[in-house]
Amino acid sequence: MAKTSYVNVRVEDEVKIKAEEILNELGINTSTAIDMFLKQIILNDGLPFDVRLPKIDYEKHENELALAIHMNQRLPYPKWFKNIASLYARGDLDYDVALYAAKKWKEQD
Repeated sequence: MAKTSYVNVRVEDEVKIKAEEILNELGINTSTAIDMFLKQIILNDGLPFDVRLPKIDYEKHENELALAIHMNQRLPYPKWFKNIASLYARGDLDYDVALYAAKKWKEQD
């Protein structure tokens, strides 16, 4: 079957360059790769990979912080601690900042 349709897409330069480098090593051009992708969508009746938000293990992050500030005996955790642990779990605070904040709040508690 002859290819007669066009697909125009805009992507970041760096993404295009890195993808083309990999495709060149595989011996395929970008057009062929996009064609393969579209055929996989048809075969899978949807995207050929999962598209979802990453699952965050809040409990793991809470326990990690609680252990670090010697608070693992206090269940349920106080609201201030759950707020800090939640920010840490989502990546809004790095570990050191979350630990510092938790220690400061614990001193006031």
